[in-house]
Amino acid sequence: MSGDSSLLVEKLWRLKRRIDKGACPGVEFVHLNTLLREPAYRADVLRRVEQSGNAELKALAREITLNDDGQPLMVKESTSRLASAQEPEKAGKGWLRRNALFALPVLAVAGVAAGFTAFENRAERIDSDIVIDTTWKTGKRYILEKTIYVENAHLTIEPGAIIEGEGGSALVVTPSAKLFARGKADSPVIFTSARAEGERARGDWGGVVLLGKAPVNEPQASIEGLPEGETRGSFGGSNASHSCGVVEYTRIEFAGYEVYKDNELNGLTLGGCGSNTIVRNVQVHRALDDGIEMFGGTVDLKNIVITGAGDDSVDWDWGWRGNVQFAVIQQYPDAGDNGFEGDNNGSNHEATPRSEPVFYNVTMVGGGNTQKQHRAMVLREGSGGHFHNMLIDSYGIEALDTRDDALSLTSRQLLSFTNNILANLGHLGRVEQEQDDDDFGFDEQAWMAEPANSNVARVEPALFPNAKALVKPDFTPRVPLRQMKATRPPQSEFFDESADFVGAISPVASGSWLDGWTAFPES
Repeated sequence: MSGDSSLLVEKLWRLKRRIDKGACPGVEFVHLNTLLREPAYRADVLRRVEQSGNAELKALAREITLNDDGQPLMVKESTSRLASAQEPEKAGKGWLRRNALFALPVLAVAGVAAGFTAFENRAERIDSDIVIDTTWKTGKRYILEKTIYVENAHLTIEPGAIIEGEGGSALVVTPSAKLFARGKADSPVIFTSARAEGERARGDWGGVVLLGKAPVNEPQASIEGLPEGETRGSFGGSNASHSCGVVEYTRIEFAGYEVYKDNELNGLTLGGCGSNTIVRNVQVHRALDDGIEMFGGTVDLKNIVITGAGDDSVDWDWGWRGNVQFAVIQQYPDAGDNGFEGDNNGSNHEATPRSEPVFYNVTMVGGGNTQKQHRAMVLREGSGGHFHNMLIDSYGIEALDTRDDALSLTSRQLLSFTNNILANLGHLGRVEQEQDDDDFGFDEQAWMAEPANSNVARVEPALFPNAKALVKPDFTPRVPLRQMKATRPPQSEFFDESADFVGAISPVASGSWLDGWTAFPES
């Protein structure tokens, strides 16, 4: 195969992949072998791309047309068989040697095409609800055409599977079903936009919703982000250990579809999921609304990365009582609100079970004094919580804003904040003015600075500058271990007691748990 022919095959392969990813509306799939063998088929595909492809695809099609001489790029199967039948005595090494100038290019093209064919990864379009046990396979792509509900069934997603959501689509796993999205560090499960790379953005599709039977403090709870009156969004019950399934080594990108004004799905929504639900090594990237939101339940989170959320990175309501260890929150300078936004119940601040999550080893990176400034944490409407070994860096507004009756929560040991590093904050010594007083005069700054709480305030950053990088961030702390006033996590099956450092990343480790499976695409 000449260099020009080889390059043409490569370009045709790129064309085929982009068409399969939706870059040419009206053309859902192109068969590579036919594209190579049949000049007429190839010409028709190029014509259709010129008519309805995106700008990038049209440019690629024009490059192909300029270099295409209208000849087959691999011999047809019938031609090969005919040649073999005519010269059976030449089928050995001698024939191959004498005809190398002809045979080797053909074999090379066939080999390339066969290799491409093995990895064509033809997309399977999902347009109906899942009501029987189903498996989405390694190396395949699945396109969600609408909101897909999983009912009375298990949906298993194998490592390396890619699920792409079209506008208005989402995956909703109801309390009668379970999701098992089990990726691996070197082959994560990826939920992303169905748009072509370079055109993706927050809110391209809806995201992933898991609903369970664990307690919530809102009567007749129904998940937000679904059409009004959709009964399959109901959740909650009395089984605190209920399992919604497993989500591990999974990325969720460009989600958060707006159903109607102020009603949006998040990257990952967990409603009434119990303690036997496993959520670990999960990244939510560039969600339109919140990164992860919990509505009640007792689900735990470990090894969580939330980057570039359009609203809050972690949000909770209605009595969530889970544990979190090892979480990285990175907020972008052009979007986002709070790192954490915690509520109990807006209608009844004393509703039980009360929201009272426990956090250890969290790194939170704000945008600093940029176009969009952030708070690290807002706690309100009766939410308690316990926050330890956290590194909070570069928040332009403040580290913590409590609202409503915070003093009551601290006096009842429902709210604690200890052994944290607060660095490079815009309002480290901020005092609320009278008109801003929404917590009955509770002084967050004085409370955090109490010696018994062992918090450390720094004027200079506690992270290196590339912690704010949008493409290849590094969240390793610049504070030495000896300067960290960490407390040991509690003994339990969930917590890693050896994490005697502040933040999500050990300052003495050679690598981090983010390596390999996370990614930070801009579009």
